[in-house]
Amino acid sequence: MRERDSYLRVHSAHERRRRWAKRRERVLKTVAVLPSLATLGNLVCGLGAIYMCMLSVGADGADLERTTLGNSKIEHFFPTFLAIGAYLIVGAMAFDGIDGRLARFARKTSEFGAQLDSLADMVSFGIAPAVLVLCIAHPGDVTSLGGFERVYWRTEWVMAAVFSCCAALRLARFNVENVADESAHMGFRGLPTPGAAGAVVGLVLFHEELLRGLASAQALHSVALLMPPFAMVLGLFMVSRFRYLHMVNSLLRRRRSFRQVVGLVIFLLVGLIIQPQLTIALATAAYALSGPILHVLTMRRSQPPAEASGQSGTFQGVITNPPAEDDHPFRSAS
Repeated sequence: MRERDSYLRVHSAHERRRRWAKRRERVLKTVAVLPSLATLGNLVCGLGAIYMCMLSVGADGADLERTTLGNSKIEHFFPTFLAIGAYLIVGAMAFDGIDGRLARFARKTSEFGAQLDSLADMVSFGIAPAVLVLCIAHPGDVTSLGGFERVYWRTEWVMAAVFSCCAALRLARFNVENVADESAHMGFRGLPTPGAAGAVVGLVLFHEELLRGLASAQALHSVALLMPPFAMVLGLFMVSRFRYLHMVNSLLRRRRSFRQVVGLVIFLLVGLIIQPQLTIALATAAYALSGPILHVLTMRRSQPPAEASGQSGTFQGVITNPPAEDDHPFRSAS
């Protein structure tokens, strides 16, 4: 009798475990589609940003004079079609940030998902920001441009093309060098494409805020002229070997003092409340420039001190350990 009761208990526990395993498998199968949906959401946001650029060119400045989304309460954040396009790229960043984590949660990481993610990133972070830049720098009636202005107008297109080409190279290099281990994703070699797109978005939002605030024509013209060269520099940073931190992983996985976390949160909140567009522009530009700045600081620390000599201020000796070829900031990945 005891053996029969023991057998029934064991069999019942086994059945419960089997039912729980089947239920968990069904949940994971349902969740498995979410990473692809998030990646497609990234792609759709990028396409929406490009469409907003087309509407902006068609409106020819008239969108600033009317309520863009039909709601005066949110007009402060979405004053123009270009501002809406910039925020759509921010939405693409949000989708790009969660699709990989959803795939790892559902245990459905695959080569298909990686390639789909790269294609979506190319549209949202390689093409859409370049189109935003061209719309900002568009001179209007190109037939009335003078000699130098016409040459610079054509050069702007080349600068935007450099940004898109470098984004494609950066994504291809990432696919080749990517490591599945999450611990290897604490940093990047070269500016990530979302970081470059974020720097463009920050400057676009700052320009549209100046436009909404009816800033001087000279200030608007200066920001518009700055956009294409800035985008080209960002493209070169993407294909460089400068090291960049993975902001989310470095903040969440590394130990930070309570004072540092509170100070950073207060600084960002105050900036976003007082001047949100300017704060976004400064924060994204600071991240884009952090790579070369850290590289210069690292090179200075790695240089050995000059040997003591009879005359003060003279340099004797050479650096015995020059940087390896792979550490050159603009060395090609191939």
